[in-house]
Amino acid sequence: MALFLVPFYLRRFIRLQEKHFKFFLFFIGLFGCWFFGGLAAFVMGDGTTQDVFFHLVVSFKILLNLFFGHLVYSVVKDNNSSLLIWLLVQILVICVSMVNLDFYQFLLGFISPRSADVFQHIYGLRALGFGLYHVDGALTLIIAAFYYLLIAKASSTKTLLLVFMLPVSMAVARSAIVPYAILGVLKRGVLVKFCLFVSILTMLLLSMLVSSGPIYESTEIFRNFLNRGTFHSDSVNALANMYFLPDSLKVYMFGVGKYFDSSSSKLMFYMGTDVGYLRLLFYSGVGSVFVFVALNIFALLGVICSRSYPGSYDVKAFAFALCCIFFIVNFKGLQVMSIFAFTLYFYASDRKKQADIVAH
Repeated sequence: MALFLVPFYLRRFIRLQEKHFKFFLFFIGLFGCWFFGGLAAFVMGDGTTQDVFFHLVVSFKILLNLFFGHLVYSVVKDNNSSLLIWLLVQILVICVSMVNLDFYQFLLGFISPRSADVFQHIYGLRALGFGLYHVDGALTLIIAAFYYLLIAKASSTKTLLLVFMLPVSMAVARSAIVPYAILGVLKRGVLVKFCLFVSILTMLLLSMLVSSGPIYESTEIFRNFLNRGTFHSDSVNALANMYFLPDSLKVYMFGVGKYFDSSSSKLMFYMGTDVGYLRLLFYSGVGSVFVFVALNIFALLGVICSRSYPGSYDVKAFAFALCCIFFIVNFKGLQVMSIFAFTLYFYASDRKKQADIVAH
């Protein structure tokens, strides 16, 4: 559905490339290395069309994140309340999806067919947003909320939004705790820290009161803390058995061209690992891991390393947080950088330009 917006913003996006020529030149160079390197790994390896198709999907998603990152910035900079409305609508949609099977099944039509085939069998375990699901959806929801707090005028009412974001987003995926904790710690303000404290207490309370449904699943780590004294999740513990390295120099150098196990009739990851870095390593070698990381974080590094200007601490802290989130979540599964990384880059560029105008 998002592709229908491309023709309406394509001209503006082309003008943007002229305005940020060096940025796009660097992006094209890195993307070319990633894209054609992946194709070469497939040709030289033992993969199937399923593997190269997944490579194309990941590549296409990176391109779309750049385009829609700018689109989000363009829309929100003129009216940041539109982002708040989007957040409130998503919260409502997610809450309804927890209790209404028909609505949940309706939302399956707005996610990928393969994901829909899986999620149709787990109603009552996970919630869905409108186009938001699993880890990527939960990360988007949390990052969007903190980005709104970054660009909106300070308000105690707006900050209280954070209290609701944790239980709602963790009902989508428990990984939401990662961006929530990192962004919350780096965000300045006593009220923010108070909201974080209240949200944690809320999750602890819910873990004692709720006995079924997505909220019950989302409070697993809090329930384990109360029962065993440690924050841990069974799904994360299972990853411990997925960490192993190739035993061949050739695999390190070139990979084997596989994301999936073609010998299994079921959808299985190659070598049985869901770890993002290892999936890249086995597909196209160690070089592709570094190129993938560079492609996803270079825009944020530009924000972090740029000169200071009024309000730059909050922007740079946000960029640093996104880098940390990206590195951490890829230890659990393969994830590209959030769409808001590019949104933040364009926001930071305009903030610097405005600071220069004021200075002169």
